[in-house]
Order: sequence, then structure tokens, then C-alpha cells
Amino acid sequence: MLQRVRRVRPPRIPRRSSAAQPYYTSAPPLHAEFERHPAFLDLSSQLDDAGLPAFAAHGETSVRVLHEPRDFYQALLAKIRAAKRRIFIASLYVGKEETELVGTLHAALRGNPSLRVTLLVDYLRSTREHPGASSAALLASLAAAFPDQVDLRLFHTPALYGWQRRWVPKRFNEGWGLQHMKVYGFDDDVIMSGANLSHDYFTNRADRYISFEAHAPLADFFSSLVSTVASFSFRATASDTSTPTPTPTISWPSSNAVSADPFAARRPGVALSDLRAHAHEALSTLLETWHALPPPSRAASLPPSLLSTPRPFTRRAPRPPAPGASHLHPAFDTLLRPVLQMAPFSLTHETRAVVPGVFRAANALATAPGGQGTTLDWTSGYFGLREDYRRLAIECDARANGFFGSKGVSRFIPPAYTYFSQRFYEQVDEYTRRKRRDEPRVEMSEWKRDGWTYHAKGIWLAPSVSNPFSPATPTSLSTTLLGSSHDAQTHDLALRLSHPSPPFLSLVGSSNFGARSATRDLEAGVLVTTHSTKLRWALEGEVRRIREWCRGGEVDAAMFERPERKVPWLVKVAARRIEGML
Repeated sequence: MLQRVRRVRPPRIPRRSSAAQPYYTSAPPLHAEFERHPAFLDLSSQLDDAGLPAFAAHGETSVRVLHEPRDFYQALLAKIRAAKRRIFIASLYVGKEETELVGTLHAALRGNPSLRVTLLVDYLRSTREHPGASSAALLASLAAAFPDQVDLRLFHTPALYGWQRRWVPKRFNEGWGLQHMKVYGFDDDVIMSGANLSHDYFTNRADRYISFEAHAPLADFFSSLVSTVASFSFRATASDTSTPTPTPTISWPSSNAVSADPFAARRPGVALSDLRAHAHEALSTLLETWHALPPPSRAASLPPSLLSTPRPFTRRAPRPPAPGASHLHPAFDTLLRPVLQMAPFSLTHETRAVVPGVFRAANALATAPGGQGTTLDWTSGYFGLREDYRRLAIECDARANGFFGSKGVSRFIPPAYTYFSQRFYEQVDEYTRRKRRDEPRVEMSEWKRDGWTYHAKGIWLAPSVSNPFSPATPTSLSTTLLGSSHDAQTHDLALRLSHPSPPFLSLVGSSNFGARSATRDLEAGVLVTTHSTKLRWALEGEVRRIREWCRGGEVDAAMFERPERKVPWLVKVAARRIEGML
């Protein structure tokens, strides 16, 4: 699902002859006025003050946007095979059917005794079928075959302990909190995604995947992050190498940051409170250490061609480097900021700094001269916004969330999200009438594709900067996205009226932007801000692909009157009570 906010209606654009249109042989350059816009500089300053370390990169060579599940899967396999030193993976779970993926890890470890693998998954999700064949059992085959090379960790939320841990059914205990990060690291490459590692995420479940390549400092940061969370997690080991799913032994290592198992303590509430304090201190120290480093220590290595050859610029002066990288090589046109939302450990980058900061920047851009068409796209696979996010006035509902029709009360989860969507739609409608506006500034759409489900989440901010004649997308990119040059030209004309400049900012990661992501789960993402023309059009390509399957899916009052969208009153009552666990 996708939603779009337009702060002000785009201006009417007068007709202009084709001869008057500027021509570019590549993607159109970024306007210098925007690069120096106070909103952009203020956002960078705000995030720096919040303690988010910034990693400089060259957008064209260091950042690669993947679009299809199969591309994500093939990238994972290729990077596993190519890894020489380390693999670090944090995911909710690995599907128990993913024998090829785990087999590729086996082969890589067997062929390279110096390779070290750290796997961090969620305890509750990965042991759901325990002691039978489970995600944890499949991964335990790696620990059994390569005990000196593999560290398999299962994070257990500190919110679930005592009698609740013993008696809450496995089908429901995940509502207390999860290890929800999706970080996939291989030597100096990192793929950030919202996708888990199972068959549907590799075939027919839409998501986002951005690969940050040959960026050793960024990979070091996320490797340290995974190791730090692992130090507050259970370890799974196994000894039976005769089966692909040995029964794992799960224990709390004495080498952990908190040496004794806090869940087994006589007073687990007190022990887990100590664990939270230790975890907060360790993670805060990690962030502070990286933030204190000089910018060159956080920058990617540049290709020799960029170091030896001046970059050509056409019809304009050289663009300034990204804010925060002013004394680095001008090829550093992109900043990558890790975003941690780990409320169990009192780390709240997303809710405290990033999302509010992005909206401040969007509002500043939209109210500046020429900024009427500024667009902010925000998407999630689930609709369960916090109250403060609802006040920021955008979110959208996705009906196809993978729970519909399953056994037990979980079949009522889609109607609950429908209820949240309807409630938000009514709030937007009421606000619009109160402000006496002709139409709302929030558009809500549903993503629909036969045979597919939707799990993408993220934010894109696209400015409209004092140039109503933003040039068309280059034909080579347009034909790739839209099929023919004629379709591309037609689409580009409409695009220039509503979305005249590709995104300069995007947040990619695991957060669903809901109440549970904000308060219960461990989430990680990367905020990308860039001047790179090629990267900006790649981010625009993400948005276009999502919109392609939102046609005809606009949310309106009539939608909630359909029989299949009627929400039972009991579901409404239950949804309000457990909203923070969805």
C-alpha cells in the first residue's frame, strides 16, 4: 500500500514548446537551489544533534537499489559465496524450508575455515515449532557442523517472562516484542531490507532491498550492532550432524554481557531490568563511539577513477558535497545514517528524531517558493499508526498481510487493520472539513497484485524546487519502468505536474511505523539522503513500481461500506485494547 501527501496543489504549468525544454543526455541534474535549501541543511543538523552517525558514500557506486524478490534472493546467495571474512545476519526468522540458503552457508563455511558467521534471529518466532523441525533447528545444523565458525543467537524480548512466558500460547506471544531487524552483511557489503528469509519473501511478497556496497565503516557498524544485541541473547548449539534439522540446545552463555540467565532468576523482573540497563549502555556507547569519529573514518573508499579524474558537470558549477561531508572529497554525495528504534532498550531514533525531522523538512520545502508540489510517500504493509504519527497525517492500509484466513483468532487481524484505516480516514475527512479545504492533502491507496502480498515499508521525500519545468525522466529509465517510450513520455508529463523531482531522501529498514515497532520490537534502518542523480532516480523507480499496483486502489468512504470490509464490533473493541501489540 502507498500513500502520498501533497502539501499544496501543484501550480498550473503553461504550455511550453519542446524547443524550450532543456535537454540532458543522462538523468537531469539536481538543482543547486535545492542542495543549499535550509530544510536540507537543518535536517542534517538535527540528526547530527540527535547523535546519529553519518556515513559518507558515493551514491552511484556505493548504493544499489534492488526491486524484485528474486533479485534479493540471488544477491544473498552471491554475497554468501563471495564472503571471505564475515557474514552477519539479523532477521526475524529463516524459513524452515530454506535448505538452499542454509546449504549455501554450509558450502561457504566448508570452503573457507577463516569465515565467521553470526546469526541473530528472534527466539519466539524461530522456536514456534520446537522441539520439532523449526527455523532454529535448521540454523542449528550450521552450529553443529561448524561450532568454531558459527555463533547462532536467539533474542528473547525482556517484556515476556514469568508466568506469561510459560502460559501465553506460541501463536500469540510475539505481541510482547520481537527481534525485528533485517540486516544482511557480507564482508564490507550490507543489505538493508524489511524482508525476512523465507520462500514468500523470495518469490511473491513485495518488499524493499537496498544494498550498500564496499562500505567497510558502515559494515563494521552493523556488524558491531548485531554482535551487541547477540551479547544479550540466548545461544543455540547442536551436535548432531546427521540431520538437516538437529534439535538445538538453547542456553544463556556465561560470556554474555549479563552472565546469568535473567529469565531464570528468582526475581526475573529485576534481573531483566538490569539487562535493559546494560543493553542501553552498550548500544549507546556504540552509537557515541561512531558519532565521535572524524568523517573520513566513516566514509566509504572511493574508486580510483573518482579520485584521479575530476567529475564532469554540465551547465552548472560543481555541486557541494553532502552536508556533514563538506571537507571530504566532492564525490561523496550521499549520507547514510543508521536509525535504531529499540524502545525496550530506550533507543528511539525513529520516533524521537527521524520521522519528525523528515516531516519538518517536508513542510519547509512545501511552503518555500516553488515547493508546492513537494511530495512525501509513506508506505507500510500494516496499518497501526501511533497517535503522534496519525497527527503527522499520513499512512495507508494494506489488506493482503498474510494473516487472512488462517486458523484461530488471527483471522481477525486484517479486519483490525481495516478498522484502523477507517478510523484514520474519518479523522482526515473531519480535519479537512474543519479547515474548509476543497480536498484532503492525504491520499490513501491500497496495493493489489494477484498472487502477491505486500510487506514494503519506507519513506521517500521528493522536493519540488522552483522549477515547474522539471525535465523528463531519461528515456532509457522510463522504458525500463513503463514498457515503451510513448508510455514513458505520457507518464513523465503527468509526473512533472505532481512529482517534479525524484526523492532526495528515503528511509529503508524493518520498522512498520506502528505502535509495536515503536514500543516493543528491535528495529533498524538506514536514512539515505543524497545528491546523486542516478541514486535519486533509482529511488523514484521504487515509488513508481509501488504506484503501478495501486491504480484503482484509492481509499474512500465507499470502500468501508463493502460487505467484505465490515468490521465486527467485537473486533473493534479488541483492536483498541491490543493496538500496541499489532
